[in-house]
Amino acid sequence: MKFIDSNVLAFAFYDNENKERCRNLVLEGGLINTVCLIEAFNIIEAETKSPEFAVRAIRSLLKANLEIIDVDINLIFEALKKREKYNSLKFLDLVHYISARLNNCEEIASYDSDFDDLEIKRVTGI
Repeated sequence: MKFIDSNVLAFAFYDNENKERCRNLVLEGGLINTVCLIEAFNIIEAETKSPEFAVRAIRSLLKANLEIIDVDINLIFEALKKREKYNSLKFLDLVHYISARLNNCEEIASYDSDFDDLEIKRVTGI
């Protein structure tokens, strides 16, 4: 399974050079967490200047072929335990990474190079 980062989710909804690749990736399906939805909303709203469009985009993700896991206290606790080992990651990225690890993802689809050189391979040629 592939973890799909929030930047890929967001790029699927507004004009940019990666839009079609990101749309196809979302259609293929994968794993995301609830924080990804929040981050994607914020990116889409900022890029389109339309909160209404961002709402529609996130609603469509809720209907997509995506497994959405909750970011709960247990996930936060696991990320806190791994903070020292992965201190190069921002905490939100660490939460995504731990989500991927706990769910046996083989790849992380992201345009964020912070996911490089980790145990799970970052897919760059999305």
